[in-house]
Parts: sequence; structure tokens; C-alpha cells
Amino acid sequence: MTEYRFRVVINHQVISDEEILGLADKLAAAGCDDGHLAGHDEGIEVVFDRVANSRDEAMLSAVAQIEQCDLTVKRVELDREAIAV
Repeated sequence: MTEYRFRVVINHQVISDEEILGLADKLAAAGCDDGHLAGHDEGIEVVFDRVANSRDEAMLSAVAQIEQCDLTVKRVELDREAIAV
């Protein structure tokens, strides 16, 4: 298995530190304990370092876990370095 780094942009705005902590706990309970929350111009992003058999498997499982939390995923992003040339 390989570790993949990617970001999932979520259409969600947080207002307070308590809300951020609550969201982090909710995501961790859904299986997203291998990601961390960060701010994003379009809401929030979860930056993952996920171990999986393939990049697609890693990203699909992350999206499914986030959607279990009744959050809307806008997109998944990769850094240029993550793309094999």
C-alpha cells in the first residue's frame, strides 16, 4: 500500500473554534483521522495523507466518509508534485 496526499474541499463555513473542533471530531469518528482541517477560500478543506491500494481508492473512501457527516464535497485537489510525470 502507498500513502497518498490530497485535499478535499468541503462546501461548509465555520464560525467559531468550537465549531471547528466539533467538525474535526465528527470527521474523525467517520474515519477521517488521517486528515486535518484547514481554511479554504470556498469553505474548508481536509488535507489527507491516506494509505490505500490506489489514489482513486484513497480519494473515494475519503469522500464517502466526509459525505457520511452530511457535508457536501465540492472537489478533490492534488498538488502538482503528486502527479506522476
